[in-house]
Amino acid sequence: MKKHFIFLALVFGLNLNYIQAQHSCAIHKQASFEKQLQKRNAFLIEMERMEQYDVVFHHLNLQLSRSNTQISGNVITHALSRVNSLDTFLFQLHGNFTIDSVLDDAGIKLSFQRLDHLAAVKLNTGVGLNQLIKLQIFYRGIAPNSGGAAIGNGFSNRASPTYGNQITWSLSEPYSAYEWWPCKQSLKDKIDSCFISVTTDTSNKVGSNGLLVLVEPKTDGKHTYHWQTRYPMNYYLVAVTVGQYREYISYAKPKQIADSVLIQNYIYNTTAYNNNKASIDITARQLELFSNLFGLYPYYKEKYGHMMAPFSGGMEHQTMSSMGIFNFGIVAHELGHQWFGNHVTCATWSDIWLNEGFASYTEYLAAKYLNSPANALSVLNGMHSAAKSGIGSVYVYDTTDVNRIFSSALTYEKGGSAVRVLHYLLGDSLFFSLCKTYFNRFGNGNATTADLAKLCTELSGKNMDYFFNQWIYGVGFPTYQVKWNYLSGKLFVRLAQSNTQNLTNVFTLPMPILIKRLGASDTLVYATNSQAAQLFEFNLTDSVTSILLDPENWVLKNAQVQYDATINNLNPLEESNELVVYPNPSYDYVNFLIPNAAHFSIKIYDTLGKLCAENTDKNATQIDISMLEEGVYVYEVNAANKVSVGKLIIKMR
Repeated sequence: MKKHFIFLALVFGLNLNYIQAQHSCAIHKQASFEKQLQKRNAFLIEMERMEQYDVVFHHLNLQLSRSNTQISGNVITHALSRVNSLDTFLFQLHGNFTIDSVLDDAGIKLSFQRLDHLAAVKLNTGVGLNQLIKLQIFYRGIAPNSGGAAIGNGFSNRASPTYGNQITWSLSEPYSAYEWWPCKQSLKDKIDSCFISVTTDTSNKVGSNGLLVLVEPKTDGKHTYHWQTRYPMNYYLVAVTVGQYREYISYAKPKQIADSVLIQNYIYNTTAYNNNKASIDITARQLELFSNLFGLYPYYKEKYGHMMAPFSGGMEHQTMSSMGIFNFGIVAHELGHQWFGNHVTCATWSDIWLNEGFASYTEYLAAKYLNSPANALSVLNGMHSAAKSGIGSVYVYDTTDVNRIFSSALTYEKGGSAVRVLHYLLGDSLFFSLCKTYFNRFGNGNATTADLAKLCTELSGKNMDYFFNQWIYGVGFPTYQVKWNYLSGKLFVRLAQSNTQNLTNVFTLPMPILIKRLGASDTLVYATNSQAAQLFEFNLTDSVTSILLDPENWVLKNAQVQYDATINNLNPLEESNELVVYPNPSYDYVNFLIPNAAHFSIKIYDTLGKLCAENTDKNATQIDISMLEEGVYVYEVNAANKVSVGKLIIKMR
C-alpha cells in the first residue's frame, strides 16, 4: 500500500500547470478542452476508417454573411479508395448542421446515417482500390459556439473592438474544421487541391487560400468570390474571412525566380491600414530572407497575404494568414509557418513543435538579419526567458489536451530555444542545409520528430539522438555553477550542472567559454560538458581577467560564474552526491550513475506498482527497457542505505 501511494504521488502528483507569459500566436490557440477516454477511442476508430480513402479535391460552395455564423451550401469531394472494396464513406460534420442530401457524381441521392459529428454515406456500389469517389454534400446551420478549438471556435463572428468592423472568420486548428465544413480531419491526408467559393453581400470581400480567380456578380446585391489553390494543404489550413475590407497589395522579389510574389492583404479600413502599414510592408523583405535561408517560398505561384479578424494573435492559413494584430515578430512567425507547418506539416500533434518551434525561431532570424543586433538579442532573450516556465517536454504526449498542444512556454518558446541549440550544434552552413533538405524531402507532406532526428544524423554524420532525448523528449534545462581560476599559465574551469526540474537529466553540450585576458584579445574555447561536474584545463600565456559562459546565448540555461582560487588540478572536483539517470525519456537503455555506493539495486515499476525491470547483475548500471511499452514508469534505486525514486518516460522509436 505504501509503495502504491508513492507511485501515484510521483506519477500523478507532478503538476503540469502552465503559468507563463504567453506567445502571441499561442494565446488564441488555448481553450478548455477535455475529452473522455471513450470519446477519444471512438475518434481514433473513426479516423482509422476514414484512412480508407485519400482526399484528392474539395470545392466549398458556401453562402456567408459578415454579421453571423449561419452557413449554407455544399462541398464537392473527390477521393481515391485505399482499399479493395469501399462501400461506406465517412466524414465529420458538427451536429449543429443539417445535412440535406448527399449526391454522387451522377446526381443520385445516397443514403447516410449520422452519429453525433460522424456521417456515414452508403455508396451504391463498392469502390475498388485507387478508384475515384465523387460526392456532393449539401448542408446548412449555425456554427457551434463550443470553445473547443485551439482558437475559441472553428467559425466565429465578432466586431473588432478597435476598428468596429464586423467579421466572420474560420480558425480550425487543431480539431475544429468540422465545426464549419464536412471534412476528414487527418494530418496524414493533405488535400491535393482546393477551391473555395463564397457568395455574400456585395459590400463584403472574402479572403481565402490560393489565387482569387473571379469575383462573379449575382442577383439580389450579392457576388461570389472564387479562390483556388493547387498546392497540397491540410484540413486545418482551409480558411475564409468575410468583411468590409480594404485591399492592400504589394510584392516580394525572391532572387530564385524572375517574377514577383503577390502579397495580398485584406485590412479592416483606412485607419487600420495607416496603423499597420509598416508591419505589413516588412512581409516582402521577410519572404525574400526566408527564401534565401530555407528555400524558395513554397507557394510563389499563388500568393502570400493577410486577412484581419478580431482575435489576439495570428493563424498561418496557407497562403493567407489570419491576423488579429500586426507587429514584426508575429508577421515573421506566421510567414515562417508557410515553410514550417504548411509546406512540411507535423505528422502528429505530438510533433507540433516542428511547426511552432521553428516558426518561433524565424522571429529571431528575421530580427537578426533585418533588424539591429540589440533587437535580435531582445527577441532571443525573450524566447529563452519565456521557455524557462515550461514544465514538461517539448514533445506532446497527451494530444487530447489542446492547452498542452499549444503551450506557449513548451511548444513555442522552448521549441524555439531547442531549435537554437540545434542550430548551434550543427553550425550555420549545416543548419540551413538541414532546413532546405527537410523541405525538399518532406515538402507537400508530413514529418515526425524522428524524421528530423534521422535527417540530422544523416547530414551531420553524427548520431544526434542525444539532442532530441534531452531537448525534445526530455524535460528542463541546465543550470550551471561555473568556477574558474588562473594559475601558472593554466585556466581551470569547473562546470557543475543540474536540471532545473530536479529530475536526473544531464545535458551533453560543448559549452562555449569566452576568456578575457590582460594584453591579449578575447579567446573563445569549448568545454564539452557531459557530466554533473567536470574540470577543464586550458593553456594560456596571458593572465585571465574574467570568463563568460555561452556569450552568444545559444543555450537555454541558468548560469552563475565566479572566481575561485581553490580550483586547480590537484583538487579538481567536489564529490557529487547526486544520482544521475539518463537518457530520460528513453526507448532502449537507461543508465544510472550512482555515487558512493559499492552495493545497489535498481528496479523499474509501472504506475500500478508492478515490477517491470531490474538489474539482476548487481554491478550493472544500465537497464534494458526496450521490451517495455511506451508510457510513464517509476525507478527505485537503493544505494548506501538511501532509496531514491523518480519518473522515467519510455517512448517508442
